[in-house]
Amino acid sequence: MRQELKREGIEIEYKKSEDKLPKSFWETYSSFSNSKGGYIYLGISEEKEALKITGVKNIDKILKDLTNQANDRDYTNYNNIKEDNIRILKDGEVEYVEVYIPEAPTFSKPVHVRGNINNSFIRRNDSDQKMTGEEIRRYLRDANPNNDAELIDFFNIEHLDVKTIRKYKELIQDRNEELNILEMDNWEFLKKYGAIGMDKNTGEYKLKKGALLFFGKEESILALYPNYHLDYRNRIQETLDTRWIDRVSSGELNNIELNLFNFYNVVLEKLVNTVLENFQLNEDTKRRESAKRDVEISLREALANALIHADYEDNVTIKIEAFKNHYVFSNPGEMLVTKEEFARGGETKARNTTIVTLFRKAGYSERAGSGGMKIFQVATQNKFRMPEVQSNEGKTILKIWKIDLIDSYVDLSKEEKTIISYIEKNGLVTMKELQSLEGLTEHIAKTRIKKLIEKRIVSKYGDSRSTRYGIQRDGSELIASLEHDIRNMQNYIVDKSK
Repeated sequence: MRQELKREGIEIEYKKSEDKLPKSFWETYSSFSNSKGGYIYLGISEEKEALKITGVKNIDKILKDLTNQANDRDYTNYNNIKEDNIRILKDGEVEYVEVYIPEAPTFSKPVHVRGNINNSFIRRNDSDQKMTGEEIRRYLRDANPNNDAELIDFFNIEHLDVKTIRKYKELIQDRNEELNILEMDNWEFLKKYGAIGMDKNTGEYKLKKGALLFFGKEESILALYPNYHLDYRNRIQETLDTRWIDRVSSGELNNIELNLFNFYNVVLEKLVNTVLENFQLNEDTKRRESAKRDVEISLREALANALIHADYEDNVTIKIEAFKNHYVFSNPGEMLVTKEEFARGGETKARNTTIVTLFRKAGYSERAGSGGMKIFQVATQNKFRMPEVQSNEGKTILKIWKIDLIDSYVDLSKEEKTIISYIEKNGLVTMKELQSLEGLTEHIAKTRIKKLIEKRIVSKYGDSRSTRYGIQRDGSELIASLEHDIRNMQNYIVDKSK
């Protein structure tokens, strides 16, 4: 049976390669390895009218060249070719080759070719694009994180904000009443709590980069991180004339030094105060308060996550925005774990270990690797629209909703809302079930389900009589939903055994 072929795109590339392995193979190899992976087909050409299967005449030679070159440092710095990922396919009597290139591990990026790191490529749409110098440096930083633990010369206690240190010490004192934290010398305190390290070459104690970001005076931070910029905007009552009603931004005349510690505290308080603004829940007070507390947990974790995992060497603003029905947290630096690992929890790869330590000792974030899990749990428990995570092009964007899926779309018809509501309650459903709902005929049901699929709200599963329709979810959402069901089952078993 002939395999259905799709046009070239973000994860598919065709190479004619009838007689030999084309040089352009390695550029695509590099771009897939540095992106989300993809399939390279040898023996197929993409022409204006259609895809043409031209075939590979000497498959054994091409596969041998592929294996040899993948192990040759003159071609690439990382062998990402696995035997199990190569398939020989047939179209009639014509043979062609499918090579799957998985995403390379973070510590092996950027995967480059022809013995030159400047020949590092990334996949954008259907093309392989050479990385810029900044993109290469970004990948190198991610390959060897913990940059904020680096000791810095020419910076000392004078470059830190004394008021910030005092507030932090008060927090630690409250969590450790048996200790005399407030009486400690500031330098000795910072040394004890991981903000200062010893230079093994000189024996001298020096500030860590993360300590400067966390406690520093803004002017001092900018001296080391010239692109440092934090921005919060309240856009809940946004209009054509008014884009935001409240803002906290570094670089402005603030009455406090806007280091990470102060930004976190000021912005978290403002975020919490927005939770019940236009927050549509039923009138049950306990239900409202429970949901309010849950959203506050999500906001706390999301804010800490954005500050902890940001790449402060990059030229991108850390931006926190509050809208009427959702919040957006954006930070430079892609996640060092997958979206599924973020939602499941447990897996953690810190970009800034010093900042992580300082946040956790203050009680500002949950145990390592549990922040994403908490955020998804809150959405599942309260039947909110699931969080949305984007991590590409050197930055991470997390969107958290405080309303359900139906209310998050403003352009749904009555029939579309009926269909979504029924699917959310019953899981995978048939067209026959949808046609039986009140107000839906066969024509209306088919028309509306087609629109919901186009809007990427609903997905179609199976064909013909086995066709089912369900809410479209990515891997992270499926994991969160499954774990929620498991917890409910565990609670049911415990309650029943009492």
